[in-house]
Amino acid sequence: MTAPRFAANLDWLYTEHGYLDRADAARADGFSAVELQQPHLHDIDALAARLAGLRVVLINAPAGDWAAGERGFAALAGKQAEFRKAALRGLDLAARLGSPHLHLLSGLAEDSAETRATWLANLGWAAEQAGAITLTIEPINRRDMPGYFLHRQAQALELLAALGSPRVKLQLDLYHCRIAEGESLSHLQRALDRGLLGHVQVAGVAGRHEPEADEYAAELALLDIRGWIGSVGLEYRPRTGTSAGLAWLSPPAAR
Repeated sequence: MTAPRFAANLDWLYTEHGYLDRADAARADGFSAVELQQPHLHDIDALAARLAGLRVVLINAPAGDWAAGERGFAALAGKQAEFRKAALRGLDLAARLGSPHLHLLSGLAEDSAETRATWLANLGWAAEQAGAITLTIEPINRRDMPGYFLHRQAQALELLAALGSPRVKLQLDLYHCRIAEGESLSHLQRALDRGLLGHVQVAGVAGRHEPEADEYAAELALLDIRGWIGSVGLEYRPRTGTSAGLAWLSPPAAR
């Protein structure tokens, strides 16, 4: 793989280390980029200092009380105030950490006229606040996250087309796509063709561990062919230690 570089997700990888120490571990393994799922739970000044020299390519906005079952607010009628607070906090964090992308989670809700209208209004408002930061939205399969509003690729593309904002792009997690759709290559092709691809993530379909060496070979080759210059986030649970499990990712220069 020559075009996109891989980014270590510091909330999923290197969990054998303390959170701030994970940046050092990723750097030692040759990564130059990282993504962060819950940076708002940490001291941002301390986190920024430890990340020095690493590119932060994506962060998530706060998604509510995760332990209580909240998974974001974008599609939730009556939760507009919570959505706006989370979006503004996320935009501030993205600016402070130098992240060009901010993922806004949609929440647990059925797909209906009301939830679509709520989502469109919320994302439209957030896009007006985003400045130079690109917002991303991610379909998440309902096996892993039951009841999540945004769960199919066609649904996401329909909403992005209706929104019509260049500030909002698709975060295409190839693992979630394969679980929900059965395959991911055609969906990646469609997102590229429509100019809607903002960020890519991978995990092995079997157990959400490390991918097999060639599991996403066709998708990664397509990104190379199309000259896509974004990053591919590694969002998986290492079977053992993170460093020992990186053998699938070769050559190290791709990091």
